[in-house]
Amino acid sequence: MTLHAATFGPRGSRSARNGLELLAALTSRELRLRYQGSVFGWAWSLARPLALGVILSFALGKVIGTGIDDYSVFLLVGLFPWFWFQSAVQMSSTTFVGNGGLLKKVRFPRAVLPLSVVLGNTLQFVLALPVLAGFLIFSGHEPRWVWLPGVPLLFVLQLALSCGVALFVASITVFFRDLEHIVEVLLNLLFYITPIIYDAGRIPAGYGWITWANPLAPIAEGWRDVLMFGQWPGVELWASGGLAAFALALGWFSFRRLEDSFADVV
Repeated sequence: MTLHAATFGPRGSRSARNGLELLAALTSRELRLRYQGSVFGWAWSLARPLALGVILSFALGKVIGTGIDDYSVFLLVGLFPWFWFQSAVQMSSTTFVGNGGLLKKVRFPRAVLPLSVVLGNTLQFVLALPVLAGFLIFSGHEPRWVWLPGVPLLFVLQLALSCGVALFVASITVFFRDLEHIVEVLLNLLFYITPIIYDAGRIPAGYGWITWANPLAPIAEGWRDVLMFGQWPGVELWASGGLAAFALALGWFSFRRLEDSFADVV
């Protein structure tokens, strides 16, 4: 997709409108390029959580034993949101670095580069939700009224957290290229300190703070509370909401402070 400087007018409503149009165009382009030439297309986004769910369900549920009822569903409800967050952050980390030529040639709302990657992964998650709901219903977890307010709330919180972290990581990576690899390592660590493959209630009391200092942990537990158990998430979700807002503010502040130097560095 070619961008022209004339496309973007003065700041104001026209600039905001152009930014939203560009964000939509880049998100659509991101999804098309990701599955270009693929027979199954977006269905491949289901492969990773489903494959990992099968492996972990056998290794932990059958071989080792967890004592958790419906462990396969328990895993999937945690894995689907996790892969949304992981892919959004990891794939957006090099969006400014990878578009250096574009940053030098054209003036445009640069935040759309990482945000389009986040939104592309968000759309994949939205398309995967009916599949996850099918697994839940097939396993005997019928839809509850709490799904109506609970799912949008968790969705917005995780989207805000993903956007904030993506903006921060993408902005800092321009000046510190090793961050791309550090993020990959940190995401692997985050997977294990987030209650995805285990129940948070089984964490020893002395180590509970490690999990709940992680803003993704209450969100992961919230998805299970709402979808599996049909109950409203715990009060910890409020703390996660505050941390998500902080991440969004930090990401935007970092981006605004550094964006004028992007073209000189990449």
